[in-house]
Amino acid sequence: MKMPVSVDVVAAEKSVWLRWLPNELPAAGYITLKNSSDTPLEVTKIHSPDYKKITAYQTVMDSESSKMVKHDTFTIPAKGEIAFVPGKYHLMCEKPTRRITPGDNGRFIFFLSDGKVFKVRIPVRTSPELY
Repeated sequence: MKMPVSVDVVAAEKSVWLRWLPNELPAAGYITLKNSSDTPLEVTKIHSPDYKKITAYQTVMDSESSKMVKHDTFTIPAKGEIAFVPGKYHLMCEKPTRRITPGDNGRFIFFLSDGKVFKVRIPVRTSPELY
């Protein structure tokens, strides 16, 4: 079934990258999602034909340590954004379905609460500076 594509959600310029690690280790995905609509949009699922499992995590710090908190869903505020950046939120991309190396693009589909999807190709790099 073909899902309608959202025109309300876009990725902020130069915010999109996937940190490559060798030996099929999990990759961390970073992206800033902007919502131009007057309604908050919840991301209910993330799929990629390039990874078997995609999970959203938030890094939470206390005075002694940090931990990763899993988020099954997250909200992009109305006329706002959510930033997946190192040290805050990230997408954990596990079990690649193909050989992925720097220079490739990971394909991702974000399923939204309004029944639409946002599709994006995320460039694979060893660091964010390598545009």
